[in-house]
Amino acid sequence: MKYYVFIILFSCSVAFADNTPTSITARACVDGTHKQPNGVFAIYVFCDDALGTNVSIFLKKLGAPLSGKYALGKRFWQDKEWSNDVTSYVWLKDKRYLLLATSGIYGSGSLYLLNLEEQTSTVLYQDTSASLEITSIKGDFVTLRYETTIGNYEQKIVQINI
Repeated sequence: MKYYVFIILFSCSVAFADNTPTSITARACVDGTHKQPNGVFAIYVFCDDALGTNVSIFLKKLGAPLSGKYALGKRFWQDKEWSNDVTSYVWLKDKRYLLLATSGIYGSGSLYLLNLEEQTSTVLYQDTSASLEITSIKGDFVTLRYETTIGNYEQKIVQINI
């Protein structure tokens, strides 16, 4: 399988975390809980072999009083649109957002911005014929590995305002 590296730049007003993106493709997948650094959220990663890597977001500690979208019986948030065939993710500094990329094989071939508190997702970039993987963060810009099976390779530049 060939990989072609294209730089896709995204600029936004929410600063990225200082840590590097986490790859959870089949070759790098680690089952289980991936905790948000110094935060209350976590990702549960399911390494499903040939079915890709699938994820669910959860709130580690609810606290009291309970409010918002999470409750004792509803700690997990999973949506087929963004949780199937995930390749990589990175936590954002303000702890309310997560940047997540998916493959177009069993997933949507998209880069998502997830609002963890509100349980909403925003598509920042999509190409259903591609597999996207977050490879680096520099300031407010994201570099993606962009692989497609149809042979149509080009650089994409999109500006994001959050």
